[in-house]
Amino acid sequence: MQTNLHQLIAKRIQSASCLIITAGAGMGVDSGLPDFRGKEGFWNNYIPFRNKFSFTECANPQFLLDHPNLFWGFYGHRLHLYRETQPHKGFGMLKTWSQNKKSFVLTSNVDGHFQKAGFDNKSVYEVHGSINFMQCTSCQRIYSADGYNIIYDMNTFEAKDPLPNCKNCVNVIVRPNILMFGDYSFMSDRVEEQEDRYLQFKNQLTTQDRIIVLEFGAGEAVATIRMMGEELFLKYKHITFIRVNPRDDNSPFGWKQQQNTEDKAFYALKQGALEAITQIQQYML
Repeated sequence: MQTNLHQLIAKRIQSASCLIITAGAGMGVDSGLPDFRGKEGFWNNYIPFRNKFSFTECANPQFLLDHPNLFWGFYGHRLHLYRETQPHKGFGMLKTWSQNKKSFVLTSNVDGHFQKAGFDNKSVYEVHGSINFMQCTSCQRIYSADGYNIIYDMNTFEAKDPLPNCKNCVNVIVRPNILMFGDYSFMSDRVEEQEDRYLQFKNQLTTQDRIIVLEFGAGEAVATIRMMGEELFLKYKHITFIRVNPRDDNSPFGWKQQQNTEDKAFYALKQGALEAITQIQQYML
């Protein structure tokens, strides 16, 4: 049944005029990136923080104020990891599928891997920002993180001084342009520009468009991406929603398999992103 389902999904992708890719942390797992699922998942990757700091405590602007060197040890390591890691082959397959279609990417991932894999930056909406950009809350500027190389101790995850300073201000420590937990200082200008382009993209869709939403690795803990895909499924008449998730693969709005029609359908693949994409690819003409 699963094999037949991959074939069915491939046919729907090929006949679609619009492809919307939505992706959470699970999309990057097959590239070798951590997803910080639960306290143990986080602590296994940041052993010195075990029983001291949780992911939500580290990914918080207050952590920069209280523990600036640990904050930049944590984010410096992530910046280095995301820079050095290559997107898995599934990204390239998705890019091929999106050719000659109206397409857009919605992601909560801050790693910039869709752009790194060749997706058009103007067709990517990074809802939580990007680690590849810095922000200074003093001069209110957002700029590229290129040129910043944070040195940190792998045994303690403590960053070495000097910490990253603003290129425009004197002795002002910057932070990643990422929406964190309890974050009232996130500068959303760049994300809002991406959102505007996404809204323009949606406004150009017509009643004749046959839409495919491919969701990868979007969990329920922070459900932003899941909700965005489900809203699309609720709104449009000609839409197929594919949820790829090895754990959280439940259907939206209690949708039942018997409700599927040629025009509107939901399918779940209880798999990782790369495995599912590779198996669908086998049936793409």
